[in-house]
Amino acid sequence: MKQARQRPAVWLKRPLDPSVPMVARRLAIRLLIILPFAALPLPHTSFLRMFVALTGFNAMFSFISGLLQREQFNALVLNNYDEALGMAAICLIARLFI
Repeated sequence: MKQARQRPAVWLKRPLDPSVPMVARRLAIRLLIILPFAALPLPHTSFLRMFVALTGFNAMFSFISGLLQREQFNALVLNNYDEALGMAAICLIARLFI
């Protein structure tokens, strides 16, 4: 409740949780690795179909790694489940364009 009374400029200047830049960087690196493999000129596949498949597999891998590391689903910090959710969202958005 105390945080709601503060001005927005005050609580926006607070530093983020240390896990936020780490998970964002990990997600960006995985996307940068996926893009060249999706762009390979393979027969009977397009860039978008390969991108959807790779992001889907990456989302499953992130979810399984969260299970193996026994992370909590609703933790206050970003973890592998949040990364899996981001990858799944990118996969579903790209699936709309096929």
